[in-house]
Amino acid sequence: MMRVSYQNANPKQGNESTLLRFTDGETHACILIDSGGGVDLDRLLGPDEYLNAILLTHAHIDHYRTLGKNVRHSAPIYTSPATAAVLEQSLPEAQKDNDLGNVTAALEAVEPIDGWVSLLDSLDVRPVPAGHTPGGAGFLLRFRDGSGSGATDSTLQPTDQHILVTGDFTTQPCAGYPPLARSYPFDIDAVFLNVPTSDDTVETRNKAVRTILERAYGGSRVVLATSSLTGVQYAVLLAQIATDLDRQLPITLVGQTARVYDALALDIPGIETREVFDQASTVLDHGAITIGGPDDPTTGSAKRLLIEIHDEPADVFVQLTAGSADAVSNANCTTHYFEVSNHPSVDVIDDLVRGLAPKQVIVKHANRYGLRTFQRRYDRCFTWGVDDRNEHVLYEDNEWNAPEWIGEVTARRIRQKQWNAQQTHSFSTPANELSIGRTRVDLQAEGIDVEAIESMFAFPISNPYDEGATGSASQTEHEPNAGEPAAGTREHDTSSGDEATKAIPARVLGDGDGETVLHLLEQTELRPGQVIDISIPDQRIEGESQTAGCQSPPR
Repeated sequence: MMRVSYQNANPKQGNESTLLRFTDGETHACILIDSGGGVDLDRLLGPDEYLNAILLTHAHIDHYRTLGKNVRHSAPIYTSPATAAVLEQSLPEAQKDNDLGNVTAALEAVEPIDGWVSLLDSLDVRPVPAGHTPGGAGFLLRFRDGSGSGATDSTLQPTDQHILVTGDFTTQPCAGYPPLARSYPFDIDAVFLNVPTSDDTVETRNKAVRTILERAYGGSRVVLATSSLTGVQYAVLLAQIATDLDRQLPITLVGQTARVYDALALDIPGIETREVFDQASTVLDHGAITIGGPDDPTTGSAKRLLIEIHDEPADVFVQLTAGSADAVSNANCTTHYFEVSNHPSVDVIDDLVRGLAPKQVIVKHANRYGLRTFQRRYDRCFTWGVDDRNEHVLYEDNEWNAPEWIGEVTARRIRQKQWNAQQTHSFSTPANELSIGRTRVDLQAEGIDVEAIESMFAFPISNPYDEGATGSASQTEHEPNAGEPAAGTREHDTSSGDEATKAIPARVLGDGDGETVLHLLEQTELRPGQVIDISIPDQRIEGESQTAGCQSPPR
């Protein structure tokens, strides 16, 4: 008979890592899920225990900080092919500032998988999409118990049981990499559920994207300072937006971000990579975006890029950070700071648990308060939310166990609710849709407000002030309607000694940080970075569709 237990591997330092034990008669297997800070297998494994595999969900350092210290017993490190490729770049780079152990041994042990792999005759594992970050994966573990439900001693039949390890996840795709599925073609009996949450993930992403586009299309040199995987994610989204808008938007990835992008074998129009550059000015351009790291611009490519634009008010430095970096405050260039956290909301997590209808939920990647909060949240399954290092038995004697602190009456009530929930949950995801390969980028699915982006940044089909114009925008001067105030920019024509002006329609944009950007709706001879005078009517213009006329020299 199969016995399954789990043990928190680092409950006080992230609690994202878990040691799973499977015992089938005389056969025994130990599996480590992620290897975050403070994980010590010398302490966790018993004298007669051996590590069979490490399952690495994704290439964020809080999940692999002790990876090189825990490789042993010729155990493979299973991960998705994309994460395996990223690790080739990330582990040696991260080792420069962190003690990760034997990075060479870890890289030699990495084994990318994309389907079922057997660990024991009665135990298999496979990765499944998890969203969250490019290449992110969860894992399914399938074990067979020879004491099939309802069987007699003479009619024993194997019974499949499934455990889902979510890792950090989203139910939205990430840069074309699929999200965690909300249903599977079989029962999910137990879920190891990572519960970091964010209620403003999509809102912040859209705000950051709008700010970046406003400044890039306004002619600024735009620098994004962020982690390499987040940099790749935003580069892919911005490039797809530019493609859908049919507008040119040069994007250059530098340093480690460029190396990770190339490792993922991405080839997206509008994106180029420069792993090494002698002068920062060579990877910057007006009306273009340069992405490098880290999010804290005190080192690396981000530091060099900030130095280059530091004293240029027209240029923009944008930090996309998980919250660990301080905001730049002493630069003369425009700065923006966004805390980006690609995690689901509490409602999304609730919907996932409700849809899967598991018998067991084991809450992970949370502190004591978060564990207790989720432990009390679900009453249709047994919920484990502990921050101890004890070994907890989840399954034995052909039954999923109730936590030891739950009484028998409560356990019977939960089992009844389990049974009711399992009668109505669906199996809508075919097995062939569990592929972890990258797909076409769907901006709307990734949370981008496509309609708002198009209304702000798509070129007009015709001059909004010329009812008879068709095709490209007309270059005729705009004559204000009766009672309409003149508004716009004014450039001095020093060659003639006269002040020559021409009305150009413009849409007023705002980046939400007290700044205003004008999006000219006609082509002009104004150069990026050029300083001009602008005249604005002394009255409020109401209505989102209104435009302001800008004054520029006639051509």
